[in-house]
Amino acid sequence: MNILYLCPDLGIPVLGRKGASVHVRELARALGRAGHQITVAAQVLTKSPWEKPATFELPLVQVRPDAMASAAIQRLKQFNSTLGLENSLPGELRRILYNQELVNDLTRRFENDPPDFIYERASLYATAGVSLAKTFGVPLLLELNAPLSIEQTAYRSTGLGELALEAERWSLKGADALLVVSNALKKHALTVGVPEDKVHVLSNGVNNALFRPGKPDPNIREKMKLKGGPVLGFVGGLRPWHGVEILPDLLSHLNEPNRPVQLVIAGDGPLRPQLERDFKTRGLEKQVVFTGLVAHDEIPEIVRNFDIALAPYPPLDHDFYFSPLKLFEYMACGIPVVAANVGQIAEVLTDTKTGLLYPTGDLTGLTRCCEDLLQNPTLRDSIGAAGAELVSRQYTWDRNAACITELATSLIRAKSCSASPIC
Repeated sequence: MNILYLCPDLGIPVLGRKGASVHVRELARALGRAGHQITVAAQVLTKSPWEKPATFELPLVQVRPDAMASAAIQRLKQFNSTLGLENSLPGELRRILYNQELVNDLTRRFENDPPDFIYERASLYATAGVSLAKTFGVPLLLELNAPLSIEQTAYRSTGLGELALEAERWSLKGADALLVVSNALKKHALTVGVPEDKVHVLSNGVNNALFRPGKPDPNIREKMKLKGGPVLGFVGGLRPWHGVEILPDLLSHLNEPNRPVQLVIAGDGPLRPQLERDFKTRGLEKQVVFTGLVAHDEIPEIVRNFDIALAPYPPLDHDFYFSPLKLFEYMACGIPVVAANVGQIAEVLTDTKTGLLYPTGDLTGLTRCCEDLLQNPTLRDSIGAAGAELVSRQYTWDRNAACITELATSLIRAKSCSASPIC
């Protein structure tokens, strides 16, 4: 089939290093491996002009905002500057105006050869997917990764929360099928009025040709200056909702004179300066390796050098609606995971079998789980092997691609029958 994959979100550079960027590329590749023709249409390719773009072998169309929209956004920025304000309103206006530009551009491009179906990653104020699906007369499969309007109101409120909610509701209800990455998001979809039979839960996954068990690479260990002691590891953005603030206290509790534990933090973000200060205050800075931003295809080699992988999510003031990529990638590499007992993590992991779970935000529980694994290599090996087997069987991008195309085929058939009197 011919598939048009939309990623209109200006916060997701499809050739960048964010988890969302990886998600788009890996799912598109999985659809390509299944034999389909994929064209990805996006607004942003890289976060910075200095960022080396990821390799991506599939057709990619960049649709930029037109000159009139860009001028309007610039004037709003100047208005903010005059008043000494800083807010998200220019970005929100850009998202709203971009819909028509995307519809106009892609209608022209695909007018004579429309896709068999459209797959869209839902984003704030994005309505183009529903409009294009109606124009082409094809199904729209809409993927939801977060409660968009709730996030906007909670973290970037500009007074347009009701408009964001209406746009989200319109798009979710207008799609032929809604694919959510967690049960918490299914609950959210139902509350905004999406019929239950249209909602399908499809968790994130891994490329198991890339993320697989293997021995640590001595060259990688030397590059990261890892010594002979046990290694804990974290992969991801250094942001509050990932729970990284607990890591200095954890390392302090685990460290012993005869067992110097090392910690690898693969990623970057606004909390890095604070973390560096906290480790230094505790005299632990020499036991911590910050890799900075790492290309996604280099992550497996780093993870395979971990003895324990951490997913220390903190308590949140909203439902845990995430489907953490790091969880599946750790497990796929055969590394035992210690994770907060929350949301989808608690649904995926079986405590002491495919991972160790501790109460969210509980430093004592987190420390105890790590101690249990550090003192028991056999337990580490058994949990790591069981986790890798589970992910290989249930949580891969190829499996997701198969589910998507099966669903799309049924929707195409239903549309065809509804248009034909002989069905």
